[in-house]
Amino acid sequence: MVTHNHAFFEAMNCPTAVTWSGDIQKMFTATDVAHMKQVTNNQLDLSSYNSVKIWAHKIYNEVSSHAMPPPGSGEQPWSPAWVNTFGCWIQQGCPQ
Repeated sequence: MVTHNHAFFEAMNCPTAVTWSGDIQKMFTATDVAHMKQVTNNQLDLSSYNSVKIWAHKIYNEVSSHAMPPPGSGEQPWSPAWVNTFGCWIQQGCPQ
């Protein structure tokens, strides 16, 4: 798995402000939330701002490589625009 350092996110072109409540929270479906709670023994709650903020870099790695949502889940991989939006949220300090 590829990890991205802080410089990677600083170099992203993010023309607009991205927030948890306005942009990020709605990216995670009920299926995503339930699946990640199950596979992480409730350590990652995609419906929780604090949890997603803590796991943001790992989540970015997963969605940018199309490992999340998992194949066979019935959910489509995130579009490049969604991946970029999530990366911009990280770049901007994960504002609520």
